[in-house]
Amino acid sequence: MNEPQQTNFFLPVLLIALALVVWFGFQASQLNQERAQLASLRSNQDSTYTNAQKMRAQLDSLAAGTQKLASAGNKNAQTVVNALQQRGITINAEAKPAQAQ
Repeated sequence: MNEPQQTNFFLPVLLIALALVVWFGFQASQLNQERAQLASLRSNQDSTYTNAQKMRAQLDSLAAGTQKLASAGNKNAQTVVNALQQRGITINAEAKPAQAQ
């Protein structure tokens, strides 16, 4: 009469496992490529960051010099310092320049 059919789960489970292994391998390779690209972008920005730090140190030095001149009574320096203060920029003449990292 009707014999119960034996179900074989081996093939579907094998296909699912194989699909997962391929998917995880693909994801791992994509992440590795993105990591390499990010490392490349960071190394490209190092020189720009160094130049920006140098420029910031020069600007701080110039601002501190202007503040010292204004404190000594130089009218032009006082005008510059007052204009900066009106814009919300304060100058600390005693501040030491930030060290490059």
